[in-house]
Parts: sequence; C-alpha cells; structure tokens
Amino acid sequence: MNEPTAIRTPDATAVPQPTLDGSVGDGCRVLLIRHGRSADIIPGTPESIDPPLHDLGKKQAEAVGIRLSNATISAVYSSHLLRAHDTAFAIAEHHGLPVLIHEELEEVRLGDWSHGEFRKKAASMDPEYVEWTKSGTWDGIPNGEGDAAFRLRVSSKVRQLANQHKGETIAVVCHGGVINAFLADVLGTQRSLWMMVENTSITTVKMADVISVLTLNDCHHLYDLVTESN
Repeated sequence: MNEPTAIRTPDATAVPQPTLDGSVGDGCRVLLIRHGRSADIIPGTPESIDPPLHDLGKKQAEAVGIRLSNATISAVYSSHLLRAHDTAFAIAEHHGLPVLIHEELEEVRLGDWSHGEFRKKAASMDPEYVEWTKSGTWDGIPNGEGDAAFRLRVSSKVRQLANQHKGETIAVVCHGGVINAFLADVLGTQRSLWMMVENTSITTVKMADVISVLTLNDCHHLYDLVTESN
C-alpha cells in the first residue's frame, strides 16, 4: 500500500523575481557603441582608407555623448580609425577621460574589398557581393581577414578589457561588424552578419560568470526604433 504523500509546509520567506542586476558575478558592463556615420568617399582615394565622420555623424556622436553624460563610465576605448575615435571623444569629454586606442577593435580587414571597394559593391548590388551576403560570414572575401580570425580578434579584446574593469562600466566605441561578430561569438550563432547596427547605437553586455545581453541596438538618442521609421 502506498504511503500518503507528506504535505510540505511552505517557507514563509517571500522570494523576489530575479532582475537584470541579479546575473551571476559582479562582472563589467560593456557599452558597445558603433561610430557615427562616416563621410562619403570615392573608392581608391587616400580618404577611403580611413574616412572621418560625416556632418551627420558628428551630430550623432554629440547626441550619444549627451545621452551618456550622466552615466558612470570608468574608461572609454576605441579603435584607431577616425570615425570611431572621434565618436569616442564625444563621449569621453563629458567624463574627463582619455580615449584609449586598441587596433584590435577596428572593423573587419577586407583585403581586396578594402579602400571603399566594399561600399562600391554594396551600393551597386554587384552580383559577387550579393552572392557573398548569403553566407552571413566574413569568409569568401579575397585576401580578407576571415570570419574565425575576426571573431577571435574582437572577442578576445573585449573580454580582456572587461576583465580589467570588474564592477565597473566601460564604453567601447567600434564598428558594426565588430559588434555583430562579438555578439555572434557570445551567442554561438553561425552568422556573423545577423543585425543591422545603427550609427551610435548602444548595445549593453554584462560580462560576468554568465554573460548577459542587456540592451541591443539602442539608438533612442536619435529616434525610437519601436514607434518611428528612419
């Protein structure tokens, strides 16, 4: 004969719902920020190697700087490319911080499609470009960096920076491809090109024992992605 199931007396202590701040470990909050819009360029010219911010990009950089002016930021990092550095400066100046440069944060190295050739192919919907986009990775570009190497480069650097700032918040100003590749590595997705990253948008990742993506592509300082079209 089966024994009757014992009735468990409930614990009288109320337990709160887990929140964003309850993720495991102190960790570091990393604000991944894409640079402002870069200037239009003529492919193959010296300016195409490292275009500065467009006039609109300067306004976007100013807007994200103001947006983050009341945030508690311990350090501002950037790639060495002008569009990222100048966006980072617009953030750092509100906090009296220097912009710390790391070349590992630069955009994917495009090989034969560098110096504006990638832009040209995208703008004209070149058949070679269209076919390449189907893979969703950075492989297949002649003499390019390649997907695995790119992911390793940016992921290693962001993790290293986060480890230096446990319990703090840092701003990492970089590029759309970098943000895509880093999140693809964190989430274990096959595609490294899976999200359209808006200029000066903020993606927040808590780097702790368990990595949490807290915000994605937040560009509220420019417009509201939910209620408006740009």
